[in-house]
Amino acid sequence: MASSRAGAILKRGFLRRCPVCGRGHLFKHWTKMVARCPRCAYHFHRAPGQWLGSWFLNVCLAQMIGVLFLIIAVIAAWPEPVGAGVAVGAVLVTALWVLFFFPFSRTIWCAIDLAMKPLDFGDDVAPGFELQDEIDTFLAEQTRAGTPESEQERAEHPPGDAEDGKAPS
Repeated sequence: MASSRAGAILKRGFLRRCPVCGRGHLFKHWTKMVARCPRCAYHFHRAPGQWLGSWFLNVCLAQMIGVLFLIIAVIAAWPEPVGAGVAVGAVLVTALWVLFFFPFSRTIWCAIDLAMKPLDFGDDVAPGFELQDEIDTFLAEQTRAGTPESEQERAEHPPGDAEDGKAPS
């Protein structure tokens, strides 16, 4: 169940949607992300340095795209040597990729962060989202934790065996 939840969270990130509720339209402009989700109030900047992962993801993919461009250009021009135009083209493709992929890297990183560090009660998400499963699990654990203790107490003190000699009322 946890892997399917992580898969759904990551899918939302790839679609530029909130990882908690799935709502889109999280950007005011291509590079300006809202601070909180308008639907569930999830705060995207959960910790200092939050966006370093997004930046790292974007730069690594941009480098891979640039290298892929160079490889394709060399193969296409073979056996002729490639000129400076190919190097300039690779730089342009890399820079354009960084700009194009920016919003995706943000939402994907939010999804990765949420998958690695699930919501807790301090995240101030609106009631009825993602946390409901955690609340249900917590309540079930509390109920189970109380059950063995109650059974043990009942075994040690059966009804009618009160310490004062009176039957429980």
